[in-house]
Amino acid sequence: MAISILAVDDEQNLLELLLRVLGKQGFVVKTALSGNEALKLLELEPFHLALVDIKMGTMNGVRLLKEMKDRRPHIKVIMMTAYPTSETRVEAFENGASAYLTKPVDLQQLVGTIHSLTH
Repeated sequence: MAISILAVDDEQNLLELLLRVLGKQGFVVKTALSGNEALKLLELEPFHLALVDIKMGTMNGVRLLKEMKDRRPHIKVIMMTAYPTSETRVEAFENGASAYLTKPVDLQQLVGTIHSLTH
């Protein structure tokens, strides 16, 4: 069974890149442009893993992480940010993040991280 991934970012271009790259790796990828959209998709499908941007519009990534973990405690979540700080890193891991990557995301590192979390 293919690994299903929910990618959440307010940058459409990044979501399209993740769809292409991860799709070629055999992952099934769905995308959301906001936290609220992501939570709706999470109710419909049992994703194995989520990629979540920390800085987004109305709901930031850490708040989304908390909501995801409340609804699906076993989901693996990789946090991504172009503005890494020790505070957001600590907050992400304290709230259940499985990994924390900085943007621009190294796609090989991302694929390796996904494989390590799902196998």
